[in-house]
Amino acid sequence: MKKDTVVLFVIVAALSALLMARGLGRKAQTPEVFADGYTLEAARSVSAETGKPLFILATADWCGPCQALKRGALTDAEVVAYLRDRTVSVYLEEGPNLAEIRSLGVRAYPTTLLMRGDETIGVIEGGAGPAEYLRMIRKSLGEPE
Repeated sequence: MKKDTVVLFVIVAALSALLMARGLGRKAQTPEVFADGYTLEAARSVSAETGKPLFILATADWCGPCQALKRGALTDAEVVAYLRDRTVSVYLEEGPNLAEIRSLGVRAYPTTLLMRGDETIGVIEGGAGPAEYLRMIRKSLGEPE
């Protein structure tokens, strides 16, 4: 029994090391949808001028699900096109944006917030595949499913 536990531990450790070596543990690039580089304050101004809601991603370098969301749903062409057409996007990374993240009441990473003015109209905690993520965003914005 003890020998089986040790063997299992060695296998898990080896697989973890392999995954890390292949780059799956590295920080993902900031997705294209955030290319405008708006601060929260600037995005609020643009949102007020255009009438588009805010799409805010609160994320952290060390967060595996955050990196998966940034490599997955947030690089999907349909998701990116939808967000660029209909929202003002803000990228808040833990560290430089911690005060803003806390002011928004974020409790976990990744958290997606959809806001109109100061009103939060949608919160998505965690990640999802492209189709499900887009469905949740559309629902938050009041679009029919």
